[in-house]
Amino acid sequence: MNPKTITLLFLSLLIAIVSLIYWHPGIAEYEWLFGLVIWVLFVVFVLSKWVSKKQNIYVARKIIHIFAGGIVAFASPYIFKSPAIPLIGGIGMLALILLPRLKGERMDWFQVERNMGEVWFCITWTIVIVGLWYIDLKVGIAAALFMSVGDGVTGIVRNKVYKRWTKGLAGSIAMLLTTLPIGWYYKGIPGIIGALVATLVEKWPRIDDNITVPLISAIVMVLISGG
Repeated sequence: MNPKTITLLFLSLLIAIVSLIYWHPGIAEYEWLFGLVIWVLFVVFVLSKWVSKKQNIYVARKIIHIFAGGIVAFASPYIFKSPAIPLIGGIGMLALILLPRLKGERMDWFQVERNMGEVWFCITWTIVIVGLWYIDLKVGIAAALFMSVGDGVTGIVRNKVYKRWTKGLAGSIAMLLTTLPIGWYYKGIPGIIGALVATLVEKWPRIDDNITVPLISAIVMVLISGG
């Protein structure tokens, strides 16, 4: 293994050990972790690969957004008592998708050569869920779902309408219609404003929307909520 791979594995293991020692999750949380790992691996290596063959890489990426990131984000506050397992899961997923790139390879049914969107997805998903766990977890979940489900639906709609990878108006409308109820459910008026912000920044081409959507919408919701 090259030095980058070794470093990533070492840091991932170190973070996992420290988080487990600090938060010491219960047995039930480990059981949920096992089940979610199986589910996420199924989505990444079976479901998305099948979708890639039937549709294309772009849709396969969005399926991972929705059925891996989205479902885990929604379930986390109900099944975990601390951010330990979400942190381990986020770091583990990052390692899973980054290791092939560090070796000069990629999972070609959803990874694109010069697009690191899935890497940013794992990083920002972990930041908003874990970082806001004790501050305002509802904001963290909403922001993660804006990216996972909102952007996921957006991409699928755009692929259907435009038949190519582009940021057209139809996708933005789909994202707004998806994120508004999510924002309202979790945070009320601040959530609605967060959904509007997420929809606007998703159209901004200069920075990957897997960075801007969750981080900027989370900041806006926290500030409006007074968190």
